[in-house]
Amino acid sequence: MKTALYCFLLLLSISTFAEVNNESFTSKALNTQVTFKVSVPTSYGTRLNQSYPVIYVLHGQWDFTLVQSISDTLKNEIPEFIIVQVIGKGAQLQPNDANINENARLFRQHFTSELIPYIKNNYRTANYSILIGHSNAGRFAMEQFLTKSPLFNDYFVFSPSLDDGYIVSLAQSVTELKAHLFLSIANEGEHMQQPFNSLVTMLEKHPSLSLTNEKYAQYSHQSSKVIALVNAFQTRFSHWQANYETKIAGLAPLLAHYSALQKEFGFQVLPSKDDLIRLLAYFAINNNGQEVTKIHDYLIAHYSTAAESITEIEQYLEKEGYQSAAKLINSSRLQ
Repeated sequence: MKTALYCFLLLLSISTFAEVNNESFTSKALNTQVTFKVSVPTSYGTRLNQSYPVIYVLHGQWDFTLVQSISDTLKNEIPEFIIVQVIGKGAQLQPNDANINENARLFRQHFTSELIPYIKNNYRTANYSILIGHSNAGRFAMEQFLTKSPLFNDYFVFSPSLDDGYIVSLAQSVTELKAHLFLSIANEGEHMQQPFNSLVTMLEKHPSLSLTNEKYAQYSHQSSKVIALVNAFQTRFSHWQANYETKIAGLAPLLAHYSALQKEFGFQVLPSKDDLIRLLAYFAINNNGQEVTKIHDYLIAHYSTAAESITEIEQYLEKEGYQSAAKLINSSRLQ
């Protein structure tokens, strides 16, 4: 009965959407005005003391919206992210081997010495970031990974361009790789499959590297990045969402779960307000006044829009015939 009741509460329509800011500054490296988008979580404007992890999306002119949409869809399964559109293509993303590619050199200078500092100076960023790249942007991301960039913690790399041998050559010479890498390939030709297999074999020799590699033989080069992105998020944050037993055990076990995540990832982690509102309703229906009061007080203390949400769930329960539960929530508001 309790399981069915909690499943019913999951159906409550609690919709929030990330906000997108338009940013611009003059790039000295590129000698032009650069414009780009930055998506911030819905809680960014209300939890003013919180810092957020960052995703940098290469090929941002094409893939920013995809990453934003999927992160919104998975919002209760993964952290809340600041998402940055990184616009670049063609020669800018080509290898900068021996520093002979001026476009590539200047783009790297812009990205690492201008764009990332701009984000850190203008947004509340946590010390945790993911770099996402597909195709030749995936090769760029692999270069950052294999050269041990200090700027990123995790890498999501989808169908990287490997046929020129540059990445495989880098992988042959690097030692003691760490971090987390999700690496995938689609239904590509042998010119991509063979170097991918060689690359994976080399990477698997690094004991401190957390590597996930996937082959999407049923997907094309373009379509594979959709399923790959979902899988990358779900793999990296497989234990992010507290399970059903933890949630209905009460507020203390739930907070312990998120405290463990905070210790693992190194940035502040709070339970989803939506989850807490559902649990408030769950415990109210089950006449557990002690947990209702605890959750109510936690909501008020940590979420500036909590009062409005609590009123809405109270009204919803009364409308659906749970008058006693609604009264219990109301009494906690009046204490």
